[in-house]
Amino acid sequence: MHATELLRDVPLFKNLSDETTNQLEARLQVKRVEEGESLLSAGAVPRTCWVVLSGQVKLYRVNRAGKEQVFAYLKPGEVFGLSVLTDPQTPVTMGAVARTATEIAEIDAGMLRDLLKREPAFALAVLAEQNRRLRQMTELVDQLSLKDAHNRLARWLDHWISQNQPSAGEGELMVVLPYTQSEIAAQIGTVREVVSRGFSRMEKDGILRASGKRVTLMSRKRLRQMADE
Repeated sequence: MHATELLRDVPLFKNLSDETTNQLEARLQVKRVEEGESLLSAGAVPRTCWVVLSGQVKLYRVNRAGKEQVFAYLKPGEVFGLSVLTDPQTPVTMGAVARTATEIAEIDAGMLRDLLKREPAFALAVLAEQNRRLRQMTELVDQLSLKDAHNRLARWLDHWISQNQPSAGEGELMVVLPYTQSEIAAQIGTVREVVSRGFSRMEKDGILRASGKRVTLMSRKRLRQMADE
């Protein structure tokens, strides 16, 4: 897909005029990065914004002890680096790395800041996106502070199913998760061994059966009950 065909479908850009979209097309650069390649390091001051065109980008932090916390896996059409638009001199607090072979579109931050000044629809879209991310971060803080790891795992699984199998009902459901247990652990603020025990507990309780990345959910209702404990 051509970069600007995708830009028109991204909430941040879909209300722009054709003239403005053409200007973005003339200025953006498409870049391919390989799995594991760093796009942005925590502590760096970004000069561009990025749109994921294909593949997946992980946003994360690692503490001094080496424990990783994943904040998001960005899919095609999602944007990162927005902080440079409103706070251009402040270093970012998380890193970005390609989880798979990925194509991104780099867009000049100065041009986007000019858009903020002259296109109210774009400014409102940026505010809406930042507000969405603030809600996600607030929910993550609530989960880490108020729920134990097994509850967080159940909530994570229910949310993943809602996002990726929206037509799934309450009956038995088989899914293949795209993440290892270590990757799931990094998203819910724990370690792989705890995730393994969480799946074992849910198997014992008759909620699901798990074999590697393949999960057969037996009771969505009981999964949600565990998430809400």
